[in-house]
Amino acid sequence: MSKLLKMMGAAPQGIEPFSRTAADLIISLLITLALAAVMMGVYRLCHDSLTYRHQFNVTLMMLALASTLLLTLIENNPMFSLGALGALSICRIRTNTRDPRDLGFVFWSLLIGISSALTAYAVGLMGTVVLSLVMLTIGTTGQKKKATTMVIRGQKDKIQQVQDVFRHTGGSTIQSKNVFADSFEMVYELNVPRAEEEQLLLIFNSMDGINGVNVLAPETEVA
Repeated sequence: MSKLLKMMGAAPQGIEPFSRTAADLIISLLITLALAAVMMGVYRLCHDSLTYRHQFNVTLMMLALASTLLLTLIENNPMFSLGALGALSICRIRTNTRDPRDLGFVFWSLLIGISSALTAYAVGLMGTVVLSLVMLTIGTTGQKKKATTMVIRGQKDKIQQVQDVFRHTGGSTIQSKNVFADSFEMVYELNVPRAEEEQLLLIFNSMDGINGVNVLAPETEVA
C-alpha cells in the first residue's frame, strides 16, 4: 500500500513537479490583482454610463486571476497542459460583446494573467502601462453624447411658445409634430449638455398649458 502511494505521489519521468512556493504564488496573485485593477479602471473610463457593464469588468478580473492559476499549474508539466487544453475545448463560450473594444480587454486580461504566472512581471507592467495610455488617448476618442428625445404635450395654443424655446436652443431638431383639436404633441431630438437639458425641463414644467414632458434615453444596442 505504501509503495502504491509513493508511485501516485511521484512525478512522472521527465516531468518536473510543481515547484512554486506559496510565497511565489501569493506574489503572482497580488501583482495580478494590482494590474487587473488598473485595467478595470481604464475600462470604466473608456465607457460611458450606457455602455459600461460592471459584470463584464468583474469578469476581466476573474479571467486574469484564473489564467494566472492555470498557467502556474501547467508551467512545468506538459502533460497537465494537454489535459487542460482538452478540458477547455469542451467549454464553448458564445457571449456576444456589445463593444468591439471588449475583445481587446479580454486579451489584456490574459496578458496580465500569463505574465504573472511566468513571473515576467516587467512584461505585464509595461504592457499594462502602454495599453492604458493607448486606450485613454485614442480609445475614448469619437465618443459623443448620444442624442436624447424630448416629447412635449400640451394645449394647442402653446405650440408657438414651445417652438420659440427650441428655436433658441442649439442642437435641437424636430422629429415630429402632431396637432389635434385642442392639443398637440411634438418630438424633438436633443444633442445638448445635461445641464441645458435640465434647464429645458424646468422651463416647460413651469409653463402653463403644458400637460407633460418626457425625456427618452438614447437607443442602445441589445446583445
